[in-house]
Amino acid sequence: MYYPKQIPYLLDKEFKENIDYKEYNIKELENYCMCIWTMKSKKTLDKTISNNILPDACIDIVIDFANNIVCFAGFSKETKDFKLDKKIDYLGVRLKPSIFYLLFNIAADKVMDNEISFYYIEKEISINKILNLESTNERIEYLKNYLLQKTKDKKEILFVEVVEKLYKNPKEQVVTDIAKKFGYNERHLYRVFKMNYGISPKVLLNILRLHLCLTLILEKNMKLIDIANLCGFYDQSHFIREIKKYTGISPLKIIEDYK
Repeated sequence: MYYPKQIPYLLDKEFKENIDYKEYNIKELENYCMCIWTMKSKKTLDKTISNNILPDACIDIVIDFANNIVCFAGFSKETKDFKLDKKIDYLGVRLKPSIFYLLFNIAADKVMDNEISFYYIEKEISINKILNLESTNERIEYLKNYLLQKTKDKKEILFVEVVEKLYKNPKEQVVTDIAKKFGYNERHLYRVFKMNYGISPKVLLNILRLHLCLTLILEKNMKLIDIANLCGFYDQSHFIREIKKYTGISPLKIIEDYK
């Protein structure tokens, strides 16, 4: 199952010392959401902490309780250096790729690589009450109930399933073959992907390949050359360059720090 690895909270010592980050998997929402997550500073920060967010093809609803802000945000091509300072108190939900378009009928590329006010998108339901809740459990329950209401009549998750199939074997996937499977030409496939995922087919494949690599690096006892080959890189040096481009560190360093 595609589950993107946001690794700073796993590897970055300064982040772990100062920030408490948790992910909660919600069974009732598993077809629509990766997780609900929380991020809080353990005390008011007296310095700036970096939170490098890897592109993952997901769009999040992000609630900033310290500043009473609710927004949508997504990142597609490059790792985002998100600076944390002072008091940090966030709650968010990581929507699976294509779910933003399914729920709001707004093309995902309007939000990808952007931050847009929640109420610019959501015209029907107000969730402002959540800003007055202090308990993490109450906040999660409130957000869960909102999402259950939004998803209750949305049973068609074709484009979520497409991502799962592409993720399982990115080595064999090329844009022309994907277009043929859909019965589209490449130009129409591009439009469909931008609408549902906010990104092109090529970018989506790169993101899925990145996170498959990270999952194999962190969870499987495999040689790096075997991971590179499985994920469709030209050679091991190409694989190392790509991982370092997104994470800032080499695969060997990731393994060392994670252990």
